[in-house]
Amino acid sequence: MIKIIYGSKGSGKTKLIIDKANENIESECVGDVVFIADTSRYIHELKYHIRFTNTKEASINSEDGLLGFICGMMEANYDIRFIYIDGAARMIGKKLSEMESFYSRLEKLSAKTDCQFTLTVSADLEDIPDFIKQYID
Repeated sequence: MIKIIYGSKGSGKTKLIIDKANENIESECVGDVVFIADTSRYIHELKYHIRFTNTKEASINSEDGLLGFICGMMEANYDIRFIYIDGAARMIGKKLSEMESFYSRLEKLSAKTDCQFTLTVSADLEDIPDFIKQYID
């Protein structure tokens, strides 16, 4: 399953995704939680139970690199059930309209592993491509 948090820059998406990750730890959900961002600025806002990764420190800057990294984490830890990604388009340097294969591959990975992905998208609803709109609640 993929879920999208969207809005224009400065609309509070990062705070919302951090809150959702923290709420996940407080609930009785089973499984490990991972938070992926391209900055360490938010590391102290996340509960210590959450595995935090900064893609810049890991030199991840492409679609294949990010998906490979996620697959590697999941192969090393079968208990990962929730992955939060703040700004995937920014991390991999693509426009939203160019990310259909990323979302398709992420959906296949989610189905295979039973992992839920929550991502932020910096765009207003009318600017979000249809292949992403299907993931908005």
